[in-house]
Amino acid sequence: MKIFLYPISLFWAMLMLLRRRFYNKKGRISFSKPIICVGNLCVGGSGKTPHVEYLIRLLSKNYLVATLSRGYGRKSKGFLLADSRSSVTQMGDEPFSYYKKYPSVAVSVCENRVEGIRKIFSKMPDTDVILLDDAYQHLRLKAGLNILLTDYYHIYPKDFVVPTGNLREPKSAAKEADIIIITKSPKVISAIDENIILEMLDPQPHQQVYFSYIEFGKMQPLTEKAAAIPIETIRSVVSITGIANPYPFFEYINGRFNEKQQLVFSDHHQFTHKDIEKATAYLDRALSRNKAIVTTEKDAVRLMSSTLHESVMQLPIFFIPIEVVFHHKYKEKFESQILDYVNKNR
Repeated sequence: MKIFLYPISLFWAMLMLLRRRFYNKKGRISFSKPIICVGNLCVGGSGKTPHVEYLIRLLSKNYLVATLSRGYGRKSKGFLLADSRSSVTQMGDEPFSYYKKYPSVAVSVCENRVEGIRKIFSKMPDTDVILLDDAYQHLRLKAGLNILLTDYYHIYPKDFVVPTGNLREPKSAAKEADIIIITKSPKVISAIDENIILEMLDPQPHQQVYFSYIEFGKMQPLTEKAAAIPIETIRSVVSITGIANPYPFFEYINGRFNEKQQLVFSDHHQFTHKDIEKATAYLDRALSRNKAIVTTEKDAVRLMSSTLHESVMQLPIFFIPIEVVFHHKYKEKFESQILDYVNKNR
């Protein structure tokens, strides 16, 4: 099949290459204040959301921070600034999660990132820095600092353009990144493995490469039924995910529970009552009496939508929060690079 799809991939790669060259030659719109873009080359998740959250926690201590996302899967259009009346269907799951977790941050969505940035500075002129979630392919805009993410187990130099592979555009686009982060790496990684990856990446002189990994937090109850169950007594779980790359989540679950069942949906899946009924059926057939449903933090936001709230509250559902952690040798240097860029460009 890949042999037959290869010509299509070549055509798409050439089209994307010409598109990037066109915008670079035409001139891209930039802004005088700090704009940090977090993106990737592949279709699907490389860990953008937890890395944006890392930047939020780092920067919001001393700066007025705003985030701007497309709002994938939302039922609205144009520019929206999250407030108490906002919902996950209006904002999209990731922006709505930012709004709930970081109330001091201005969270907005807009398909047109240039228009979105202008609206943010117009409505909130004191904003110090804007974090762009998934805008590496938004070529009308020239961000001040481009952060490119690539999954340790699906690194872009070993991939190819869709539909043969999973890349949105050719690997040469990585040359425009200022920072490359190898995400979802093992907690312990040898110098040999690091060097192998660096050789594959072949970074440009101006590029800094960092390694990060995912740290899972303590399982948290999403519903009152879950809150009534002591976590240490749970033996059987039904895992529900609607994210691009759930393998770290499943790996974490598999190492902690005796009996596991999985319900896997596509990225940004909008859960329905049928999905809840299916999850309930899976839970009912579990052998252990001490059982629960477990999901990711991102999926929990969509499960708690107003249309499902009543059904969801009848079930013992937990979610597992995650955070990005940089390997010790990279953490200080990464944070210094981010803070230096913001300080010099405010």
